[in-house]
Amino acid sequence: MKATIGLIFLFAVINVSLSLTLRELEFIKGLYPHEDIPKLLITSLVNRRIDQVRTLYERESIGKDAKTFLNTTNQSLQLLLEAMDSNNTQIGDVLENYSQIVGIMEDVSHNMEVPNFDYLHLNLRSSFDREELQNLLDAYIDDIEMVRMCEVSLGRSDRVDMNIFDRLKSLSNELRNFTFYRDDRYFTESYNICTKTIDLCLWQLKFLLNQFTVIFIKPQI
Repeated sequence: MKATIGLIFLFAVINVSLSLTLRELEFIKGLYPHEDIPKLLITSLVNRRIDQVRTLYERESIGKDAKTFLNTTNQSLQLLLEAMDSNNTQIGDVLENYSQIVGIMEDVSHNMEVPNFDYLHLNLRSSFDREELQNLLDAYIDDIEMVRMCEVSLGRSDRVDMNIFDRLKSLSNELRNFTFYRDDRYFTESYNICTKTIDLCLWQLKFLLNQFTVIFIKPQI
């Protein structure tokens, strides 16, 4: 009952209108179009965010106001976990409130000088710079690992194609280790080659994620 009242209060206080959906939720919902998202996965999602908040809190560069904000954010996320444990809250309500909390974090991320890629989507635009693509790629890898651990716990490890997962990790390493050489005499040509290399990495990411999703949602025999 306490958790339910707390959630009502949280919902009343938080009034954020987001024009974009969270990348992680968009991806996860795409994996479960015809079934409920496992409660275990949602719990892992919230706990992952709590770990992120705690890591930020420990930074020496974070000011007192930011630490207060992060502490309050942690409490809000913990409240969601309590609500899930009480079985009085629908998964949809948890995801909606989770999105609102993350939206508030995004609003102040620049004040804490923290890069934020929560709303970076593959379909957002046709190209990304190297840093954006690297962070996007690593975020999807982390999502898949979280999904894999959940499915293993549920006895459905076959749903996760590890070959594709390994290809994504290999792509991430390749992108991170790319050395782009510059010759000032041919700067335009060199720049064009670099951007097209990144564009091809983006194509691979889209292709592999599409394959992964198709295999994941394929009915199990």
